[in-house]
Amino acid sequence: MLQASNSSIMSSAPVGRVAVVTGANKGVGFFIASQLASSGLFSNVILGCRDATRGKSAVEEINKKLISSSPTLSSFASVSFLPLDLSEPSSHSTFKHLIEENFGGRIDVLVNNGALAFKGSDPTPFMEQTKPTLDVNFRRTLEFTEILLPMMRKHGNDARIVNVASMAGRLKQIRSQELQAQFRDANLSLTKLRRLVDQFESDVQNGVHSQKGWGSSNYGMSKLSLIAATKVLAREENAYGIKVNCCCPGYCDTDMTSHRGTRSPEDGAKNAVLLATMENCPTGEFVENLKVSSW
Repeated sequence: MLQASNSSIMSSAPVGRVAVVTGANKGVGFFIASQLASSGLFSNVILGCRDATRGKSAVEEINKKLISSSPTLSSFASVSFLPLDLSEPSSHSTFKHLIEENFGGRIDVLVNNGALAFKGSDPTPFMEQTKPTLDVNFRRTLEFTEILLPMMRKHGNDARIVNVASMAGRLKQIRSQELQAQFRDANLSLTKLRRLVDQFESDVQNGVHSQKGWGSSNYGMSKLSLIAATKVLAREENAYGIKVNCCCPGYCDTDMTSHRGTRSPEDGAKNAVLLATMENCPTGEFVENLKVSSW
């Protein structure tokens, strides 16, 4: 089992270290932000949320939790909210500008938690769910990461990216061995990966994705693609000292699972928090149940 850093009990937060958590106003993202704020490893934790009211409410709730756990806030991060709509590239640019303006362009840890999932009872046809699911969970998440990477390369201290993926993103969902091999390719590029994702979407729209050996889950394919992107970024960003990993929080009791999950979001959040805070952090790995797991 991977071990958290002993630094999490330090008496005061390091000056200037900044963590960003997307989709942090509720569920797993909320607890990731809360646990990072109380870790003693950050001076600022920023919640990126689409809904301003919920974002501000989450900040207030996290601050109350921090205060109730200790009357002195010297070891806790300053928690704040910035508007972020992952589905809108213009929102990415605005977010970057606000980071530059308010935090000196510094990001040490980025946790990509925001995601979209259609519920099983949703009447939207499968092919109409494909593009929005891939757009938010893969394309826009990757674009958001890329727009922030220059700041992480320049200012990051032990910089890390943690992509919250899912066990639904297992490679075995793709029945075609040839397609599997392309996603596993050690020399896979982001350009090639984007083409593969585009091909899945095209095959869905043409009604041939099953006969071509693709999986049958839009959400699963979006998370599989995010895991693949994690491994590519880990290789590309190694020269800058940035560790890039992904994790599965488990089947959590959240709105996304219609509260059918058997794990608490607080417990599920620990997988991402571990990768954001542990000493001797690996890179390019998929973690679940606090252990490196196979893809």
